Amino acid sequence: MVESGNPMVSMAVLSTPARALLLLTLGMLTACSPSLSPLYRDYRVNKAGAPETRAGLEAALQEAGWTLAPADAPNVIATETRTFNNWGIYKVQASLEVAPIGDQYVRVFVHPYRKFFTGGRSKIPFMKGSLRRAILPDLNRSLEAHGLVMLDSAMER
Repeated sequence: MVESGNPMVSMAVLSTPARALLLLTLGMLTACSPSLSPLYRDYRVNKAGAPETRAGLEAALQEAGWTLAPADAPNVIATETRTFNNWGIYKVQASLEVAPIGDQYVRVFVHPYRKFFTGGRSKIPFMKGSLRRAILPDLNRSLEAHGLVMLDSAMER
């Protein structure tokens, strides 16, 4: 390798084996990166009619095992918090908010938290795979039975 005072110049003249090793290392690091998912899912309404959509959404949430709770906004349907994992030091809990967007779409917001044994809470900034597998299958089946079709997540579009 040629030595130079400028680090960018020395990177540009790496030998072929050094480049291969660098690319292999970077490839392994990206393959091991976690799969992150946004904290919402979008659904398209197949059936027309806004009045039955709200009742259908409430029924779908209850069928998926969620208990309805008072919402902060009149057009949003909220659920109570459910516990999904208990790791001793903290529990993973989540609640949902379902917001119709016009007559054609519905957005489901997931609010996951870690609740520590000391009583403190910290928001989980993305939906991990284990949490996604715990929440979405039952919710998707129930919402599809009530005429909604899940759209790909924003990262998959």
